[in-house]
Amino acid sequence: MDGIDWDEWIRSDADNISQLRGLRSPQQQTQTQPKRMGEPDMEITENELREMARTPWHDLTANQQRVVLANLCGPGKSTARTGLRDALNMNPTRTAMELWQIQQAAGAEPSATSASTSVTASTDAPGDDATAEPDAPVRWEPGMLVTELPEDLYRARVTVSDAQKTADAARAHPGRWVVYSVHTGQHARKIALDKCRRVASGRVQAFTPAGVFTARAIEVEPGTYVVFARTKGGA
Repeated sequence: MDGIDWDEWIRSDADNISQLRGLRSPQQQTQTQPKRMGEPDMEITENELREMARTPWHDLTANQQRVVLANLCGPGKSTARTGLRDALNMNPTRTAMELWQIQQAAGAEPSATSASTSVTASTDAPGDDATAEPDAPVRWEPGMLVTELPEDLYRARVTVSDAQKTADAARAHPGRWVVYSVHTGQHARKIALDKCRRVASGRVQAFTPAGVFTARAIEVEPGTYVVFARTKGGA
């Protein structure tokens, strides 16, 4: 029986006998070990994780919620993870990424994976061609709990009147004429002369006290009057 591979024939016969006896075939796959709670039970791409992190909390399944928490705060229990989960449960219309960003800005406990996973930071790793995505704006809603108050961007708006601008310039350059106002129309001359009297008498707060400033109304073009003001002497 030339040409017979006896080793292969014996191995094949042994496999057939083992199958008849109910033994597991060497080629039979072993049972997959179950994964721990909080860990993804399927392959998920970074884009899918990023999308879930930006989906309202109440629209995610329980398993998706665990996956998002694990990626944002790391596996296992932690103060940051518990705080984020509680905040999301109280604000289910918000996204995990939004509240996670608020949590990080408030100085919450850093997660073990947030620094190394691009999905958790919602930005790609810096590189030659990579551009960081801007932070999503916070949606403030009635009844929403916050860790601390945000920075107040309000700044007092100070409006400087034309009279104040003129008086300041005239004081900075004593004796020099400064343009105060321009008037046109049927009553332009009357309005311009009235302003001159108000400047000289100090009835305008910027030109107080009375007698410090003087003013003149000049018709620079037909029907157009310009009021000039200056300090008297070296005042």
